[in-house]
Amino acid sequence: MKGKTGRSRAPTARVALVGGSLTLLFCIVYSDPLFSRRNFGGRDLLSYNLPMEKAVHDAYARGRLPVWMPEISGGRPLLPNPNAGALYPLRPVFAKIPFPLAMRIFPPLHWVLAGLGVFWLLLSLGATAPAAWVGAMTYAFSGVAVSEVFFPHILPGLALLPWVVWAAGRAFGSIWRKLLLLSCLFALELLSADVFSTGLAFGSAVLWILLEGERASRGKQLALLGGSLGLALLAAAPQVVATALWIPESARAVTGMKLRDSLLFTISPLRLLELVIPYPFGSTFELDVSEVWARALFHRKAMGLFATLYCGAFALIAAVSLAQARLRGMRFTRSLALAAIAVACLPSLLPASWVQWASPLALRNPEKLVVGLAFALALFAGLAFDRFRSAPPPLPAMLAVAALLTLAAAAARLRPGEAGAVALAAAGEPSGIASLVGKKLAVALAEAGLFWTATLLAVEALRRLPRAGTAVSLALLTFVPIAANRRIARTFSEEAVFAPTPFARVLSRTDPQAAFRTLGVSGYHPRSALERTNASNDVGQLEYTRRNWNEYTAALWERGEVFNRDFDAGDLSRLESLRRLSFAVGRSRDTRSFFGGLSLKWAVRFRDQEPLPGYHRFGGDALMDWDEHERA
Repeated sequence: MKGKTGRSRAPTARVALVGGSLTLLFCIVYSDPLFSRRNFGGRDLLSYNLPMEKAVHDAYARGRLPVWMPEISGGRPLLPNPNAGALYPLRPVFAKIPFPLAMRIFPPLHWVLAGLGVFWLLLSLGATAPAAWVGAMTYAFSGVAVSEVFFPHILPGLALLPWVVWAAGRAFGSIWRKLLLLSCLFALELLSADVFSTGLAFGSAVLWILLEGERASRGKQLALLGGSLGLALLAAAPQVVATALWIPESARAVTGMKLRDSLLFTISPLRLLELVIPYPFGSTFELDVSEVWARALFHRKAMGLFATLYCGAFALIAAVSLAQARLRGMRFTRSLALAAIAVACLPSLLPASWVQWASPLALRNPEKLVVGLAFALALFAGLAFDRFRSAPPPLPAMLAVAALLTLAAAAARLRPGEAGAVALAAAGEPSGIASLVGKKLAVALAEAGLFWTATLLAVEALRRLPRAGTAVSLALLTFVPIAANRRIARTFSEEAVFAPTPFARVLSRTDPQAAFRTLGVSGYHPRSALERTNASNDVGQLEYTRRNWNEYTAALWERGEVFNRDFDAGDLSRLESLRRLSFAVGRSRDTRSFFGGLSLKWAVRFRDQEPLPGYHRFGGDALMDWDEHERA
């Protein structure tokens, strides 16, 4: 059977073997969480996503719908919140196994599905199985994909995107089969509940039909696509209707959002350097704020949503080499890459005076759409692999880039002060740490040079070694993105992530029915010296997050809070008004009736912080004091 490009497709048995090998590779690379009691941790996981996931998991495990989360913000909607994706079908399935195990499996499973989706899409475009393998590795081990380990609610969108494009472009024997498949895929997108992922998938399908579909059938295919979305909306109506009813009551809708909040996570154009150098602005994979020196590029945050945009040097070489190619899928791939860059980057260029304007949409973080760029680069890589056998990219140009990276690394190592000063000036940072930045930059450039050299050898092996060339090339092209990005997905012992703190264990004995709630006092005080030291010495912010009781972590132990941080600006508006009032009350000396009336019997604070009026110490440990309210 011939593809439209004229290449012979691999036999079915070989395709199955390659697909199975891809799955096995993921099991090996992620053997740490999959086969030991270690869980992913860091960033937003412990403070927000894991407690939300556990609330959904526990509800299904008890035979209930995950409608309400009583532990957070005095109780808040769970099912309507699109950041929970409570009705996504895999969540009730995973409720059959222990929660820590479910959270070890959930990310690798979606990376496997994402890789297989790209693999199958490239096969349908006439690529050979090895070429499809390269595309799958590029996508599933891209910095964007691996960084989504911290945001499990958007992982389904990453996995479904290539399958949606494959279904939109495939000619099925029956129009009803295609309608049913697309409807199911869009229903999964809607049930996972991330607006950006659903919009990206639908927009990509439209783009494919317009640029790659047959002209005569475009209208019919667009109508079918719209019909499938309509059926998906009906199938996902419980999620859609619940969210629509929740939004007008939420804080972000009632009080509105500023552009500053909506565009907090966007991509600075300088971050496109990450397509060549995995970590040019600091070791973002370390989960250590002090390792990132270009904070201005991340809007003063520690890093962006994604630790790096790096997809491997081969993807970038492929994109440049195929810029004018007329292969099937190229117009779509080029357009998607440019559109993703534009949507993710252009908002970062808005004048500073504009960010105080009201946002037209109560949505945040267009950086999510850079998933489209990773997907496009994966398609570039897969489509280029077969082409490079007979028409490789120019060797002198690749050698020049490798030499330039090597020389730049050497210069930064020999003259770190000067190199660091140039880098800091380019990033808009003060020059006080120039020497340290130069040394970090030397390591980043040297690593990029090694990856580039490995990619160069892979391209040359493909052309010069008639028998072993494919195997050597695949090994190198698989190694590069894994070596660069696997370290983003940090793991910690299950106990370090989920075990109750000493304070939580005391409350389980003192208040076994969880009749009272807890106040994190550090949110009402300026950061103390002990708090700053604890936060700065805690890689991954695990212990700090577990102990301060200002975020969602206490829900892991089924303990309640009221004035925790509104992490996703999703609290009900009346609660947000009450929270603001609480900060005003907290600055006064008469807080007894206010906090006591809200059942806030317990409070926890760092030992060098004063208790709030109405509370007295009843216990503590080396780091924290535990308080009890006089009349809660």
